[in-house]
Amino acid sequence: MQQFIINPKATYIKNIALTDATIRVSDEDYKTIEAFTTELDSDKKGLLNTQHTFSYTDILKIVPFAAEQGFQVFFTEKGKKEKVYLDFATQEEYQSTLDTIVSSASLTKNTEQKKTKAWVKPSIYSLIAAILTFACYSSALKLEAGENISVSGSRRGLKKILISISETLGSTNTLILGTLITLVFIFFAIKSYKKSTLEQEIYS
Repeated sequence: MQQFIINPKATYIKNIALTDATIRVSDEDYKTIEAFTTELDSDKKGLLNTQHTFSYTDILKIVPFAAEQGFQVFFTEKGKKEKVYLDFATQEEYQSTLDTIVSSASLTKNTEQKKTKAWVKPSIYSLIAAILTFACYSSALKLEAGENISVSGSRRGLKKILISISETLGSTNTLILGTLITLVFIFFAIKSYKKSTLEQEIYS
């Protein structure tokens, strides 16, 4: 079996060669299998060039992204763990190549849990809300004690807004409202964290 795939519009890997025993890839488009083979056999890879040659038995797992018509291959090459993303011009080419590699590497379909970062944004909002609450509460206490608060520096606009809120609400209301807003963001952060574990289809 020998299959040579050319995708000049690919995000990363432009040429893929499949044989009975190995997979060879390059981020350069060599147009023909002869030019591709000659270049990879020469072992004169440029500093910024990406070239890999590995056997099917070296594949650790494959993570498919059907909607993007591509999949990521995790493998070992010369004792080092590597990964490469392969995308294809058509859905048929994507599925055919995936099936060929999965079959040749004797991989089976499984699922693994993957953590997303959806909880990060509400967590940051929680922290910001807590900091602003503390700032407003401190300003309100100073105002209630009859102290003058100077407004200077590069963030005068923000300081004026915080002082205005402190004057309007007072220390007690500022603390109550700020705490409620912070708790709302914490609630969404916890909710997002609980939902951040997704099941992902893999071949291993």
